[in-house]
Order: sequence, then structure tokens, then C-alpha cells
Amino acid sequence: MDLFTPITPIEKQHKYFVYMTESGTCQPEIEVLQNWADGFIDRNGKFVKEFQTNFNSNFWELYLFACFKELGSKVDTSHETPDFLVSSQYGDFVAEAAIASHPEGFRPEWEKNDFSNFKKPSQKEILRLSVIRLEHSISKKFKKYRSHYSKLSHVKNKPFVICATPFDQPFFFTQDSLAIVKVLYGYEGVISDTDSNGNIRIIGDSYKYQAQKKPGFDVHLGLFTNPKMKEVSAIVFNNRATFSKLRALAKGDSKCQIVFGGFRKIDSENEIGISPFFEQRPDYKETLLDGLHILLNPFAENPLDTRIFENREIAIHNYDKETGEYISYLPHNFLLQRICYTISSEHEFQEFKQYINKQYKELEPEQWKEGELKEFGGSSGYVRKNHMAHYKGWTIVVSLDLIDDDWGSIALKKLCYSVVEFTKENSKGKYKSLLLNDFRSTKEEAFGAMKKKIDEFKVLS
Repeated sequence: MDLFTPITPIEKQHKYFVYMTESGTCQPEIEVLQNWADGFIDRNGKFVKEFQTNFNSNFWELYLFACFKELGSKVDTSHETPDFLVSSQYGDFVAEAAIASHPEGFRPEWEKNDFSNFKKPSQKEILRLSVIRLEHSISKKFKKYRSHYSKLSHVKNKPFVICATPFDQPFFFTQDSLAIVKVLYGYEGVISDTDSNGNIRIIGDSYKYQAQKKPGFDVHLGLFTNPKMKEVSAIVFNNRATFSKLRALAKGDSKCQIVFGGFRKIDSENEIGISPFFEQRPDYKETLLDGLHILLNPFAENPLDTRIFENREIAIHNYDKETGEYISYLPHNFLLQRICYTISSEHEFQEFKQYINKQYKELEPEQWKEGELKEFGGSSGYVRKNHMAHYKGWTIVVSLDLIDDDWGSIALKKLCYSVVEFTKENSKGKYKSLLLNDFRSTKEEAFGAMKKKIDEFKVLS
């Protein structure tokens, strides 16, 4: 399959396709991508045209096809749908590719360059948009499975895997696996504080089961924490499967200087932690599978056999439905983050002006309904079942004490949107905080008592 002989007018060609074919610097990368496509069947005769005009979704399909081959599987792409029927010594499964693209009116991911940092959103907003778009993409494929795929003879009684990745905004690659873990397991991260010696202590973890798409409308998260999506066996995810993956795998001389920076996980007998790297091609080494995640559904009616993915450079995630805890395994030397830099000395001032002046939609600031208690979950020390609310400019946290089985509350004079953020801001000692002096039998009573305390504090102050 010849991907790079143009069959579409240049004005309809995707920016990345034009760059690869016109820049004169991408022949090694073209060879990698053509190798991925070896054996791929263009089942409807449209793949090459779509690759040249859409690029990202077709790029992701080719990457997945190459990964399944790398894992020693036989991959059948002859069926119209779903995208792949994968056969291995551990059984068969069907896989459907999906990308999370930018919402209408938002800045597309390919509109980034050396000037992008002038309008770069916060990491928090990057993560929120990716959470919303990934949930949308996965739910859309899930509905398609129920209405159509599940009725196909080659699909019935086989594990169904959705292969999802984000191309939803510039800098989408900086969110790593944080967004997909939020979407599937509701997991936000660890809660930590700093002791008197400046040492960071892990004191618990936090969960959040909704993300605000716009004020008054929440997207529900934790798709794999209950049986509602039992037909989906797992999610395959890789936020490192971008054009930079081609750069990393390409061999031979390049007409430009390519430098890679990032982090790998260290988990050996002698050391545990994170190791940074900054290397130039051709010294930098990366594999096709580096950065790949398998996220399992513990409620799946057709569980995926993970042995095909084990003992490779692949992370495996799951959820303990008995304890309600998120579980992850990242092997030694796992690729956590990688950014590729193409060194160039030419910067066009007019391009800079055009980038800065171009207007796109952005997510509206997150706003919670005043006085509404939201369930977050998570645990910290002897408390769990965290709930949060905003009230008169304060953030209230209500939690269950595991020792006495009653409810306590703490409030901070700052609007926070997660338990992790609340704990971090409270530890600074910068904002006024209030603690409920006694515990109550229900969360509603504790919440009401804290609201009353805030009202009294406002009167006194």
C-alpha cells in the first residue's frame, strides 16, 4: 500500500502529510510508516485518501497494526468492522481504533509551533479537555458495539478492546496516562504533604467521578468501576504514538538535528524512581511498544487475556472491585514521557503574528453549583468517602472516619476542584481554614454544620 504518492489535491492534504512529503527531511520516517503498513488491507479502498487528508486516525490504526504484529499476533483487517481481529496463542480478541479529536471551534492539535507556549493552557485545563474528549470517544465506540458490532459473527463471545488515544489539542502529549486513568477508574492521584524537614509524604489517594464539560453539565467518569460497560474488555492507549514515535524509530541520516527528552520509570533491585534523559538521534533508543498501556475492565463479560502483553515494555492497569482501589503495573524502564525537538534557526515573524491573533474556543472555567455536595471517593489515613462542595467562596471537604464510622469536615477559603488540589493548597498555610470540632452521624449533618460555621465566621469577620 503506497501511502505517500499524493492522490488528493494539496489544498486538501493534512498538514502532517504535507510536511512529510514536502519538507525533504522525513524520508527515514516515511520508511518507518510504510513498514507499519506492510500487510495492512485497505478494505474499502479509502484508506490512503483518508490518510492523506485526515492523517491522525489512520496513523493510529497503522501504529496499532504494527504493535499487534510486534506482539506475535496474526491480524485480520479484512472485515469492514471492527478494525482488527487479533489472533494469538492466548486467544482471539477484536479491537476498534478510536481517537479523541478537538471539539468544533477549538484549536486543533496540529496548530502548534515554537510560538505555542505564548497561549499554552494550564496543565489542569489540558487534562480536563482530554478527559472529556476521551470519555466521549470511548462511549461512542461502546454504543456502536452494542448497536452493531456485537451482532457480527466474528465478534460474538470475543473480548472487545477499544484502542483510544488523544489528538484533541496542542500539547495533548503532556498529559501522559493521567486522563485515561481518570476516565476509566476515576483516579486522580496520590494525596501528599510536606513534613517539617521538607520531605514529601504520601498520605492517601483521591478519586473523582465527574468532569465539568461546561457549567451545569458534568461528564461521568469511572467507566470501569461498575458493570455498565461490561461489554468492553479493555482499553489500549499510547500517548507516545505520535509523529515523534516515527522520529524515534527512524534510522539513517537526518537533514535536521533531532533531540529527545523525557523520563523513564526505574524499578530495579537497587533503585526505584524516575530517570530523566536527553539524547540526540541516533544515540537515543526507543521501541515500537514503548509507552503502551493496557487498561482492564474488571467487570468485563469477556475478559482479555493479558499474557500477550506481559514481560514487554507495556504498562497494565486494573481496578479492584472488592476494595475500590486503582492498581497499576509499570515495568522497569517504562517510557513515561518523551518530547522530540527538531532544532531549526529560522523563525518567521509573520507566522508568529498569525498564531497569536487567531481566535479559538476554549473550555469555560469550571463552576460548581453552589452548596451541592459531590462524591469524590479516595482515602487518606483513617478517612475515606471524600465529598466536596463550594459554598460562599469556600471549599468544603466532608469525609468518613473509619475508626468511629462518623463524618468530619474541613473547609478552605479557596475554590479547589479535587482533594489533591485541596490538600496541596491547605498545606501552604496561605488560606484560612476551618475544622469541624465534632463528628456527625451523616455526611449531610457534617456538611450542614460546616456551612453554619462558615456563615458564623463571615459574620464575625
